[in-house]
Amino acid sequence: MPVKIDGYLEAVTYRNEENDYTVARFYLEGQGESVTVVGHLSGVSEGETLRLSGQWKQHPRFGKQFGIESFEYVHPDTEQGIERYLGSGLLKGIGPVTAGRIVAKFGRKTLDVIDNNPEQLRKVSGLGRKKVALICESWGQQRDIRRLMIFLQSHGIGGAIAARIYRRYRERGVEVVSRDPYALAREVRGIGFATADRIARSLGFAADNPARLESGLVYTGELAAERGHTSLPLGKFLQRAAELLCVEAETLEPVLRRLADLGRLEVERGEDGEHVYTSDCFWAEVTVAENIVRLTAQPGLAFQVDAKQIYDTLKKYGRERSIELSDEQKKALLGTFSAGVSVITGGPGTGKTTLVEALVLLAAERGMSAVLAAPTGRAAKRMSEATGCEASTIHRLLGWSFAEGAFLHNDERRLKGDMFVIDEVSMVDIQLMASLLEAIPDGALLVLMGDADQLPSIGPGRVLDDLIACGRVPTFRLQQIFRQAGRSRIVTNAHRIREGKMPEGAPPLDDSAGAGGKLTPGENDFLIVNQRDCSRAREMLVTLAADRLAARFGIDPARELQVITPMNRGECGTRELNKALQERLNPHGAKISFARGGFRVGDRVMQLRNDYEKDVFNGDVGSILAANADNQTVLVDFDGRPVAYEGMELDDLNMAYAVTVHKSQGSEYPAVLLVLQPEHHVMLQRNLLYTAISRGKSLVVVICDPASLKKALENNRVQFRYTRLADRLKIM
Repeated sequence: MPVKIDGYLEAVTYRNEENDYTVARFYLEGQGESVTVVGHLSGVSEGETLRLSGQWKQHPRFGKQFGIESFEYVHPDTEQGIERYLGSGLLKGIGPVTAGRIVAKFGRKTLDVIDNNPEQLRKVSGLGRKKVALICESWGQQRDIRRLMIFLQSHGIGGAIAARIYRRYRERGVEVVSRDPYALAREVRGIGFATADRIARSLGFAADNPARLESGLVYTGELAAERGHTSLPLGKFLQRAAELLCVEAETLEPVLRRLADLGRLEVERGEDGEHVYTSDCFWAEVTVAENIVRLTAQPGLAFQVDAKQIYDTLKKYGRERSIELSDEQKKALLGTFSAGVSVITGGPGTGKTTLVEALVLLAAERGMSAVLAAPTGRAAKRMSEATGCEASTIHRLLGWSFAEGAFLHNDERRLKGDMFVIDEVSMVDIQLMASLLEAIPDGALLVLMGDADQLPSIGPGRVLDDLIACGRVPTFRLQQIFRQAGRSRIVTNAHRIREGKMPEGAPPLDDSAGAGGKLTPGENDFLIVNQRDCSRAREMLVTLAADRLAARFGIDPARELQVITPMNRGECGTRELNKALQERLNPHGAKISFARGGFRVGDRVMQLRNDYEKDVFNGDVGSILAANADNQTVLVDFDGRPVAYEGMELDDLNMAYAVTVHKSQGSEYPAVLLVLQPEHHVMLQRNLLYTAISRGKSLVVVICDPASLKKALENNRVQFRYTRLADRLKIM
């Protein structure tokens, strides 16, 4: 028989952001003591009064705890409890001071006043019409959210999802979910088929319900895109969908054909059979192919190639900068002016940055306007620094229209420019490349630069590989390592790793050596620290990040150091590392109690999705400047530009003291700390290791289990992606 305890949530000491598993201190009303409670507490904030059901248990290490099986919201009925509840940050416009003034005025009737006579709040000093309206709106939202949370909790759905459902449907949430739970997968960001299906099945929807089958097929396509595929062969697609839905594959083909007729999926026949696409991926792949053909069919119409003029300019450029371009570079530069679209690929130290500068110079000499862009802000900033010319992210280059819900520049309103140089193309997925290519004007030169040995894009496709493989786009490979770069162990080890050879590390850190002064590339810029125990590796990493690297090399860990790891989960995953690094690097930052994620003022954070309204994009890194509990607003600094985040928008941020290798791609940092441990085994592969160490400019430290490092080097199997871009281009 479950035990029931009443009280209020005093302090949350731990919360799993994935499932809301919480460890907290719970104050027992009437008993004058606090106890530890553990369990799933979705949508609950500090200061709230609750009735918990569960069992007392004895933890072998932490002692007596109350295990939560379920909970109920309870309105507090004492003045102290009401003041604590209102001042918890739950309602916009009310902080602890304002809460005290309201309760002093209305006493135990406070909640009834807010519920039924909110205009009475204007009798409280400091509460005007606007603030009262804000409080009323927030109170109404909380009431509706609680109704929705209680409904969803009865079906095993947590508070974070309930908040998203409320934001989409407002007071209609219970009605929509009851009628068509699969609408959540179509219409609510962050809710996929699995969650919608769990709700539907708990509501009694049958396994062969047509809405379930349709939603499952669409989700199969979306899941394939999440895993990097632009399409799947028909048989494989139906088999994956059948396994997901636990039905026979042959029952799904008629449903698939119906979805294709409705345009919700695409089925295309090729020489090797039929392939199934999401509508987005089909549009993107066709658009990329059509525009590559368009741009290669009319290369540089306004600019005739003059090889002698180009070589004369290059000689002058070399003398002025004391640089002697390699034959590879000269061939690549001449080739870009001979083709509408060209690809330049090469590893670190092979002179890609020098090529960008030379391209801009050559374009200017020929009276051409050059436009520079990259997929990330950091990569665009590097282009600007190398050339002295403005570079932007691809998203900012294309612009965004909120009225139209699409990029401003497209096939009807193309960009202006004669030469477009796009860097870090290995990061660009099929959909972003489609939007970019259709906006490139006729007759322009397009130069796509990137490292084909790095990880592919997070999004669907393998655009750079397919453009190289199709045979239609001239490709120039840079392989010569320049002398200055060759003195850097980071560069030489990157190439050793690419060839499957073990990297060579400098001698271990020697505390007796004292401060090393300015951090510069050289023979001591790549260090390998062997550590087989994951817990000790994490402790060592935190000590290096917070103390030893600063003392030895003068590194500012807040601005110059990036910790990189293969995974989010585990002892040496981003989640645990971020907690540990936050405690050492920002121990005194004010806690932001109203935000999920355990943020503090001063934390380094990363944007997790493209937000065109804020002009902040997936992978952008900033730091928290300030937080306002009354308005539940956080101010984040992105390269000197403050951006406000309100309420549930904070779900778009994550701590970024440590990031995954995928999230680091396209960025370059003065110093990188990479950790490789046995728990990362499913991710260990050569291109991941190569990508990670290539992020370091002046120092790379690898804390690794030697066997894990060896496994990463030996695993050169690149995850296969189904795409048809190369084949499509070959026959067009």
